[in-house]
Amino acid sequence: MIFTAAYVSPRHFAVLAVMGLLALAGCARVPVPDIVFDDGPAPARPQDITDADPVRVLTGERAIRRADPSAKGSANLGAVPARPEEFSSPIERQAMMDRLQADRDSGQAAGDALRTAPLGPRGRPDDIPQVPEAPPAAPQALPRPPEG
Repeated sequence: MIFTAAYVSPRHFAVLAVMGLLALAGCARVPVPDIVFDDGPAPARPQDITDADPVRVLTGERAIRRADPSAKGSANLGAVPARPEEFSSPIERQAMMDRLQADRDSGQAAGDALRTAPLGPRGRPDDIPQVPEAPPAAPQALPRPPEG
């Protein structure tokens, strides 16, 4: 038998280097930043749960609260409000549709009037030179000097 030197490719060195870095990273004592495990703002306090004023939220007087994941119980479909019983009459709905149609028609008429209005002449700024009405005449050839 003939023994030869073991062949180690650059790929083997790369794998060993990555494994070494991973092993060293496991030994590090660097604290993980809190933002990694941050779950957002704390659940609402009981006194804030009853405060449903949207104006206070928009003005910043009351913080926006998130859902409490530790709340006991589950969703209750019995808490869904009942169907509304008061509906607008067909006459009221038709009046609303007529007003909306009139608004749309007036908007289209105003847009058509703006699109068809001629553009008025605009004043020219003083620093722009005047463009001649016609191109300049073609230059004539210079006469040859007399030979002599």
